[in-house]
Amino acid sequence: MKVPLKWLREYVDITLTQAELAERLTMAGSEVKGVQVIGGNWDNIVVGQITAIDPHPNADRLRLATVDLGGEQPQVVCGAPNLNVGDKIAFAKAGARLMNPYTGKVEELKTAKIRGVASSGMVCSEKELGLSEAHEGILVLRPEAEVGKPLASQMGDTVFDFEITANRQDCLSVVGIAREVAALTGRELHIPEISYEEAGEPVEDRVTIEIADPDLCPRYCATLITDIKIAKSPAWLQARLTAAGQRPINNIVDLRNYNMLEHTPEKH
Repeated sequence: MKVPLKWLREYVDITLTQAELAERLTMAGSEVKGVQVIGGNWDNIVVGQITAIDPHPNADRLRLATVDLGGEQPQVVCGAPNLNVGDKIAFAKAGARLMNPYTGKVEELKTAKIRGVASSGMVCSEKELGLSEAHEGILVLRPEAEVGKPLASQMGDTVFDFEITANRQDCLSVVGIAREVAALTGRELHIPEISYEEAGEPVEDRVTIEIADPDLCPRYCATLITDIKIAKSPAWLQARLTAAGQRPINNIVDLRNYNMLEHTPEKH
């Protein structure tokens, strides 16, 4: 089970170093079998904002993007279909080491000419950053991302990979691990608020629940949500799920997966 440290910090204050935390949890029975540092190799990759998009003079499928880096405003050649003025993006400068999506190897980015036009960097996809296999478009960052800041400071994280034993199902969630950390360190546990406002006509008038076997399922709860639009989840949610080992699908599926990762199985 993978638990991102930033997510864990939302539920418990952590003052231990990553190594100390991993050791304390392992010695308490929740073995940390591996630690992944997201963004540990993102040198020369910063947050940029697209300020202009112009056609490429020699290629119909390519465009020229002007990117504000908080002072510098380089122009790069990009063929991504989801290129939009105003978007915050991950910009790799020359010297950055990125995953080549065609060879599967990490390579150093160099300044180059693409169809006769100089391109002094790259607007990155998730695959090039090593975040996922997605390469159909560029990674669009949340609007709050700070232009010019290192991408690692905005999206970097540490992910603990746990080997949870069969007798510790209470640790099969982020909140479960947070509870364990609170117990080991004496820190306060911050349980997320899960209440929500109900409105409209009574759900009983629109939904009927029948329990076929009360011995196996003594109680079943349901709620009805209407006027839902299926769409992509926000970038922060997609990034959190990806770090936890889940592939983002859409807002409905992602919310369910988020809830399952957040809470212990008996509370699903």
